[in-house]
Amino acid sequence: MALLLRLTLTVCLIIFTGGGLAAIDWPIDPPDQSHPIGNSYGEFQCYGGSPYMHPGIDIMAPAGTPVYAIKSGYVKAVLTIYADLHWRVAIGDSAGAAECDGWLYAHLDKLTIPVNEGDWVEEGQYIGDLVQWPVAGFHHLHFVKIRHSGLVWDSDWEFIDNPLDELNVIDDPDAPVFEMAYGNQKFAFCRNVSADYFQEGELLEGGVDIVCRVYDYINHYDWKLTPHRIEYMIDGDSAVPWTNSVCFTGLLDYDHNVEVIYQVNGALQSRGDYNSRVFYFNATNTDGDSIIEASDRPNCWETANFHNGSYTVYIRAYDRAGNSTIDSMDVYLGNFFSLSGHIFCGDGDPDSSGSVVTVLSGGISDTTDSSGYFSLPLVGGGSQAIEISRVGYETGDTVLMMNRNGQLELMLAPNYIVGDANHDSEINLGDVVYLVNYVFKEGPSPIPFYSGNANSDGMVNLGDAVYLVNYIFRDGPEPVSFKN
Repeated sequence: MALLLRLTLTVCLIIFTGGGLAAIDWPIDPPDQSHPIGNSYGEFQCYGGSPYMHPGIDIMAPAGTPVYAIKSGYVKAVLTIYADLHWRVAIGDSAGAAECDGWLYAHLDKLTIPVNEGDWVEEGQYIGDLVQWPVAGFHHLHFVKIRHSGLVWDSDWEFIDNPLDELNVIDDPDAPVFEMAYGNQKFAFCRNVSADYFQEGELLEGGVDIVCRVYDYINHYDWKLTPHRIEYMIDGDSAVPWTNSVCFTGLLDYDHNVEVIYQVNGALQSRGDYNSRVFYFNATNTDGDSIIEASDRPNCWETANFHNGSYTVYIRAYDRAGNSTIDSMDVYLGNFFSLSGHIFCGDGDPDSSGSVVTVLSGGISDTTDSSGYFSLPLVGGGSQAIEISRVGYETGDTVLMMNRNGQLELMLAPNYIVGDANHDSEINLGDVVYLVNYVFKEGPSPIPFYSGNANSDGMVNLGDAVYLVNYIFRDGPEPVSFKN
């Protein structure tokens, strides 16, 4: 049989894709023109069994449309995976058994396939006609870049790239479209890896997954497709910069990790068949790269690391032609944790009461009891500045990340004059009277306690009053300063 080649006009122009690869022609005529797409790369699909991600693109064309090789190579497979509708030709880059890349052309009419395994095929060579598909209006070529090894390939190849990333032209006038994701909400929010959805207006707290509903068209308005790329951003008191959620490019482990990016639980059930296309994307199940992998699923918006308050969530969807659509939604965070612990005096004062622990952002505070214990039950999430103050001691401060119930143990440095028992910043007869009243009449203790220890013997008693009388009236030794 004579080889059938397409005649194409060659010009001195090389088109390169985003991945740095030379652009390829479309495998049906015209080769330098965009064609309608009926299913996209990585698109959610389920036809009664387990859901999977569509491993290729479906180029729409009438049954009987000729299909041509987009690259020269060796025929590595001519086979069907299921009856007459699923005959396919795989053309690899090399003839040997070593692993190599290739292109898969599926849903060909078996009776029209003119090549055999091992044949050399020229770029532009005819390799068969599209089969008559049983679903009206869905005759198509399943087309994808693959990788395998062996002189002859079975169908256990890897799907390694989205053809839209290499095709020479993508004319697509329609930007992706967002739909309401959950009731009247533009986006849905649920607890991480769960079907527990926050209701409209409810404060978000803990680990939160952000879910959007969005689709795209490529020159065919009967079949919704997935966008090419989705990213999200969070703006507010703290921020998350634009972060890649998913990009349908590169290696696709099509029958695993579906629920990493698609929501298929509770109220939000992604669908993809001939009757309904509904795509719910979990925007936060990502580590920021374009690889869809199981390790991405625990990722989420850790709202406890953010201060409580108002935030705006943005999601942007792109198609392969570069069109984009952005949508946003305001939300409110309400994480609360308990903070407790002990505040002690650096001079060893046995009475640890009177220290005031304050969370500066919210103004909530508690005062320690005699053991130094304090408890704040409702401290907001995120990084919190804490101030600790007590008369006669240096004011302490620290910063705590309140993303869990916390404990704080702190020693306050003294900042007083020894001998100034009544804490009026002078050493005089008033301090003697204050000590006598404390020792003999159960009056108030010195402020702070060890400011009354004028003779530095570690106790507060009558000896300190005598020491002060000797200092004030008889030029006795000065109390040892404890000013920090």
